[in-house]
Amino acid sequence: MISQVTFTADKKLKEQALKKAKIEGITLKALLTYSMKSFVEGDLSFRLLSKDKEPLIEELFFDDPELMKKAQRVADLLN
Repeated sequence: MISQVTFTADKKLKEQALKKAKIEGITLKALLTYSMKSFVEGDLSFRLLSKDKEPLIEELFFDDPELMKKAQRVADLLN
């Protein structure tokens, strides 16, 4: 099933996105659809930060893959 998505965007941003998409050989529709799909699948994420307060969640990255796996398991348990 297909659903229509309608929203407003800054005109200059839209023109720049259209121009770059054309250079890349894709349509704006394809760009937006791919972005939504990537977001849902976890390949694209966004992070909001508050300038007034310390973030409640801090991401840690370790060089050791085994340590990173263990840290991820702990994070999963806390969620």
